[in-house]
Amino acid sequence: MTSGQASGDSAHGSAGDEERWAGGAPGPRPGVARTALAVMRRDGGRLYGRAARVAGLAALGGLLVTVVGFLAAWPAFAEIRRGAVQARLDEDSYAPDGSLVNTMWLILLACLPVLILLLHLGCTALQTACARAAAEPGESGPHGRFRTVLGVYVLRGVLVWAPLVTGILVEEYFTTTTFREYTAIVPKWEHPNLFVLLHYGPPLLGLALTLLLRFGWALAPATAATEGLAPLAALRRSWSLTWDRATAWFRTVAVALPLAGLTVGMYVLLQFLARPLRPGTVSLFLEWGPDNTYAAYVAGNLAPIAVALLLAGALTLPPAHTTLAILQRRLALTGGRRAAVTRA
Repeated sequence: MTSGQASGDSAHGSAGDEERWAGGAPGPRPGVARTALAVMRRDGGRLYGRAARVAGLAALGGLLVTVVGFLAAWPAFAEIRRGAVQARLDEDSYAPDGSLVNTMWLILLACLPVLILLLHLGCTALQTACARAAAEPGESGPHGRFRTVLGVYVLRGVLVWAPLVTGILVEEYFTTTTFREYTAIVPKWEHPNLFVLLHYGPPLLGLALTLLLRFGWALAPATAATEGLAPLAALRRSWSLTWDRATAWFRTVAVALPLAGLTVGMYVLLQFLARPLRPGTVSLFLEWGPDNTYAAYVAGNLAPIAVALLLAGALTLPPAHTTLAILQRRLALTGGRRAAVTRA
C-alpha cells in the first residue's frame, strides 16, 4: 500500500467517524434544527431555569439604573412640572423647553451603555450554558471562560454598531440644523439631488455594513464559548466559518434569519400584550412616588418595553443560542474534515 493510499484511507476513516452522532450509531447526523430540538427536550428545563434567573438579575440591575437615571433627571422633571402648572394658571399652552428635553436624552444615552452591558452579561451566561448543553458525546466540551465570551459580546457590539452610528452622525452634521443650517459641501439650493444622496446615503451605507458585520460575526460568541478563543480570534474564526464557502453561508442564513425573526416577533407581540401595564405603572408611580405626571408618563412608557425585552430574551435566547452553538460545531467539523481531505 502506498503512502497516498494510506492517507486517503485515513481521511476517509476520520470522515466516517465524524458521521457518527449522539447515540454512536453510524449514519448521517440529524439536522441542526432537529439536534437543537433534541437538546432542548433534554436540557430545556435547566436552560430556561437559568434564563429565568438571568432575567431576574437583569431586571434588578435595570431597575437600579433606571432609578439612578430618574434621580439625575429629576431637576428637569421638576422644571417641566412647574412650567406646566404656571401655564395652566395663566390659561396658556405649554411645551417643555428644548434644553430640558435634551438633558433627558443625554441622561438616557449615559445610562444606555450600562443597560447594554447588563444584556451582554445575561447573554454570556446563557451562551456558555447552551454551549455546554450542545456538546455531543465524543466531542470536546466548551473551553471558553465567562469573561472571554463577554469580551466577544462587547467587542462585537462596538464594531457592529460603529458604521451605523457613524453614518447617522455624518448625515446629522451635514444635512440638519442640529449642527449647521445647510452643508457647505453640497448646498441644498444648488444641488438638491446630491443633497438627498448625502441625506440618505451615509445611514443606508452604515446600516448595510452593520448587517454584514453582524451576520459574519453571528457565531463569534458560540466560537469563544466552544473553542476558548480570544475575542478578536473568535471574530475572525466566525467570519471564516460563515464566509468560507457557499454552503456555510447558506446554512448560516437559514439558521440566523428565522432566529432573528422569532426574537423580533416575540418582542413585538409581548410589547403589544404588555401595553395594559402603562396606565397601571402611571397610577402606581403617582400613588407611591412624587406627584409629577411627566415622570409618571415616562415610567409608564418604559414599563412595557422592559417587560417585553426581558420576557422575549428569556423565551427565545436559550433555543437561539443552542442552535447557534450546534451550527458552529457543525461548520467547524465540516471545515476540519475538508482540510483533512485536502491534506490527504
